[in-house]
Amino acid sequence: MKRKKGKFLTFCFSCIPGAGQMFLGFFKEGVSLMTMFFGILILTNWLYIEMFGFGAIIVWFYAFFDAMNKNSLPDEEFEGLEDNYIWGSHLDGLTEIPKGKGRKVLAIVLICLGIYMLCNSIISALAGMGIYISYEINEFLLHYVPQFAVAFIIIAVGIRMIMGKKKAFDFDDEKYFEGREDK
Repeated sequence: MKRKKGKFLTFCFSCIPGAGQMFLGFFKEGVSLMTMFFGILILTNWLYIEMFGFGAIIVWFYAFFDAMNKNSLPDEEFEGLEDNYIWGSHLDGLTEIPKGKGRKVLAIVLICLGIYMLCNSIISALAGMGIYISYEINEFLLHYVPQFAVAFIIIAVGIRMIMGKKKAFDFDDEKYFEGREDK
């Protein structure tokens, strides 16, 4: 049940991304923001890419000011607000990913993640049996391979974006000037 609360408690809960929205009764939005914030922090720590940490800062500021602004709305406007997930109101569409290059990229990302998890599990199992792998190999498999995979994906997406833009700018000169007198 959503309803306006005291400004001080809203401020306190707003310091944790998503908690302010949940305190005001917007549970779907709060869970979305909390998942995004902590997911970004976990990915940043796991992949050792500190640059992703700026995304967590952006989510924190958005969540903080969103909760404070919602609490300061007039009662009529506050009652009219809907509680939706940040990533969309229907999660059923995730199972119906259209065929094409997007599906292939997702498949490659999932395969890479699976290989990484398998390597991590094997190294943990070997260490549990008393078989230790050298520090360099362990560091390479658990630290650098995920960074290489993310870098490769970012480069591939960038190249795909450039190739897509090039196609958008190609046009036939003869068709463009067809019917014009000022050729």
